[in-house]
Amino acid sequence: MSQVAPVTVGAADVSDALFWTFAGPTAAGWLLTYVLAIRQAFVDRRVGIPAYLVAVNFAWEFSLTFVLEQTPTQRQINFLWVLFNAVLLYQALRLGPRDYPGLSPRVFRWSLVGVLVWASAVVVAGANEFHDRDGMYTGMIIQVPLSASFLLMLKRRGSSAGQSMHLAVAKLVGSLFAGLTAFVLYPSHHLLQVLVPTYVALDIVYVVMLRRTMRREGRPPWALRAPTAVPVTSTVSGGARSGPTPSGSGGRGGVDARSDDAGA
Repeated sequence: MSQVAPVTVGAADVSDALFWTFAGPTAAGWLLTYVLAIRQAFVDRRVGIPAYLVAVNFAWEFSLTFVLEQTPTQRQINFLWVLFNAVLLYQALRLGPRDYPGLSPRVFRWSLVGVLVWASAVVVAGANEFHDRDGMYTGMIIQVPLSASFLLMLKRRGSSAGQSMHLAVAKLVGSLFAGLTAFVLYPSHHLLQVLVPTYVALDIVYVVMLRRTMRREGRPPWALRAPTAVPVTSTVSGGARSGPTPSGSGGRGGVDARSDDAGA
């Protein structure tokens, strides 16, 4: 056991230049992630970020921006993020039911609201419990299931619908620099030293798996305007044949990909 509980040790005194070296790419990476996720949802009509984690993420940003005592710099960053996350939440409410065919749209939306309210309570209580003024503990804890949810979304949909390499890499960059910011500000907080490598590893695996999926579909990984291809099974000369079908060319794109509720 540490002689002094690490949670009681405040942030290190670092220069503005050092802080923004890591916080700048964090803010830019996540902002780009949100923009790309919004765009991909409009293109594929599937959420770009798993719906329930959108609610959790929105709860974190909204609570730290408008409810909790906050460092001025972090409040400015969070305010910008929460504006884009509001669009993502709207998309999750509209498009999210497509990923959960086992739930009626009404049940899905109420459950999404329930997750949002519960996550808000956890963020506020956690901030008070740890005196976590900049949301570092709660933010890093949220990152682990968020990163894992992208892998589950990819596996259960069975296609790259709603996803893009640009989005995946932007998220990796934003998350990596968020972790580096945590290391610089709180070098004695060992829990963060476990959480950050965990979610960064999950993000790297997601990038690799997404690229493999897109290549299998015949979708150019780095082409912004390329249609999403989804695996389909067609019958040719009495036999079944599997192959990718680009959206907009005979298939229905990402809408008919396997849902997030389907078995992996």
